[in-house]
Amino acid sequence: MRCINPLTTASVLAVFFSTLACANEEPIEIIVVTATSSAQNWLQSPASVDINRVDQSGLLFDSAQLLQGIAGLQADSRANFAQDTRLSVRGFGSRSPFGIRGIYLEQDGIPISAPDGQGQLGSVLLDNIQSIEVLRGPLAVLYGNGAGAVISLTSRRYNQSEMAASAALSEQHQQQQLNLAMVGNNQSLQLAAKQFKSDGYRPRSRAAKDQLQLSWQWQLLNNLNVNLRYDWAYDPYLQDPLSLSPEQWRENPNQTIAAASLFDTEKTVKQQQVSVSITSDSTHPFKLALWQGERDINQRLAFTGSAATSAGGEVLLNRQYHGIKGQYQLSLHEHVSAVAGAGVMQTEDRRFGFINDFGQRGALRRDEDNRATNLDSFIRFNYQPTSQLNWHAGWRYTDLHYQINDFYIADANPDDSGVRNYYQQAFAIGFNWQFSKQLAWFGSAGKGFETPTLAELAYSIDGGGINLQLDASDNQQWETGIKWQNNQHRASISVFTIATDNEIIAATSNGGRTSFRNSSKTTRLGVELQWHYQLSPQLTSEFSSHYLQAEFNGSALNGNRLPGVAASEIDWQWHYQPLVTLPLQLTLQSHYRSKVYIDDINSAAAPAALRFAFNINSQQQFQHWQLRQWLSVSNLTDKRYVGAVVVNQANGRAFEPGAGRELAAGVSFNYQW
Repeated sequence: MRCINPLTTASVLAVFFSTLACANEEPIEIIVVTATSSAQNWLQSPASVDINRVDQSGLLFDSAQLLQGIAGLQADSRANFAQDTRLSVRGFGSRSPFGIRGIYLEQDGIPISAPDGQGQLGSVLLDNIQSIEVLRGPLAVLYGNGAGAVISLTSRRYNQSEMAASAALSEQHQQQQLNLAMVGNNQSLQLAAKQFKSDGYRPRSRAAKDQLQLSWQWQLLNNLNVNLRYDWAYDPYLQDPLSLSPEQWRENPNQTIAAASLFDTEKTVKQQQVSVSITSDSTHPFKLALWQGERDINQRLAFTGSAATSAGGEVLLNRQYHGIKGQYQLSLHEHVSAVAGAGVMQTEDRRFGFINDFGQRGALRRDEDNRATNLDSFIRFNYQPTSQLNWHAGWRYTDLHYQINDFYIADANPDDSGVRNYYQQAFAIGFNWQFSKQLAWFGSAGKGFETPTLAELAYSIDGGGINLQLDASDNQQWETGIKWQNNQHRASISVFTIATDNEIIAATSNGGRTSFRNSSKTTRLGVELQWHYQLSPQLTSEFSSHYLQAEFNGSALNGNRLPGVAASEIDWQWHYQPLVTLPLQLTLQSHYRSKVYIDDINSAAAPAALRFAFNINSQQQFQHWQLRQWLSVSNLTDKRYVGAVVVNQANGRAFEPGAGRELAAGVSFNYQW
């Protein structure tokens, strides 16, 4: 493949943006990011990082709704509540058959990702998220195992006491939510509860979710804060309509195959977690976080799993997890500061597998105890010799230990116990040169890693036991770009390359059982553009796009595109408020995604699709009361499209249909005092 010289590209872009910047010298809106561990002006950050402020109106049931419109991030909605949202950033995470991997997830500084690098957002109370920060590029590797990117969620905070109730309804879904906030001089208490139900888009796709979040903030001293949070989620039923073959999708994307009813494919999930964080913003800031939780899953798959060597067709999993991490910031010199930290995380999975006797639990086929323990430490330096130039560099060391104890041993099913250790290091360095109050050039380079997850170690390619031969993959990343910001514009464009050795890819996937192997190399070359433009007090444009060429390199698959990855995406949103004095806002969104290959050999692809959505909302204030109404239409033209693909699906059912046109409406009442 042809390579683009990032430095040359950046120089050309710098000249272009300098011309624009000089034409409009106005005060700059300051946007603060935390991607380098301390609050920093977005324009001075040496990384590709974006912040989305979450609109609290709408029917939120899928994390893809919150993550659309961020350059480089592909958020695929499966329209299937039994399967988590599929996320990939610059190709990282694209191979995941379920959950999210290759992307580090956290909420309020507490990890959502497990020690093995896999996570999920299905249990997060999305309506209670205030903002989302997404860090892409080489500096993300400093966050640890599998950090091809970082998605950091911040929970909603209240400035005054408030009580709110809301309800929303669509053709398929309904939800109700209650919020209560009690705000005092040095402490506050928030409670949020939500109930969601859906009839689903296809037969046998019903779902129900109940969620609760309780949080308490206490300003213990002038510069010492304590945050205690309790999260509870219960999904009593999440039916799985299963994916379709390309032929079935073209015939009727709304159908559900017979196996879903035959095997009663469904999932039940329970999760609870307690977390506490202590932060200080004194001369030497520090953070300390502790968490403990439990997650239970019961899932029936679309096969019996009756073979003697099978892991069963019904999964019963209990996960106990806990961790502690801390960091401390200090000044080493007038121009040099550092942040050092360490953490320990552990998960213990008690896993059983049973024969799925056509919807009834049959004989035992799997009995294991799987443990993952991650110990890591890091240090990050920031050097700012002048007000225009700053450097950021860091190192991270990870010790990841897997232990699998197999208790189901029979003549035809040998002992699959095993131990595997991964000792990995990550490095990164970046700079930011701010030419003027409006324009900056940044660049970075890094070396990161991804270890296999417990799920990826579970099955060997030949159908036997665990796959302890899987090695960690290594990646080298380079990035450079330009940022431009004034009162009307906030824009960035970046060019990046990624070279990966020992890429972990899906070898086979059939009926919920996926095995993995190491590929020799992959290469990725991409361009990302993000542009926020305030045309007038009434009209705002938000545009994002990316192009990604992701290919296998140096193997039998040489030149093939990476499956599960769209080469290009474009998202364009227009927000219009007819009059400043009129509390009404209209939003029109268009989203384009190019075709997505379904397997390593590129045998077929989900076709490209262009979709539109429209939203109108209004609010009125009556003394202490606030009333808000909204109306939305998703997939405005009722476009037939594939929401997500199941990579390397051996049975050929790789397409997960996207949802059709849907009308939704909602109302909320708020009382503040």
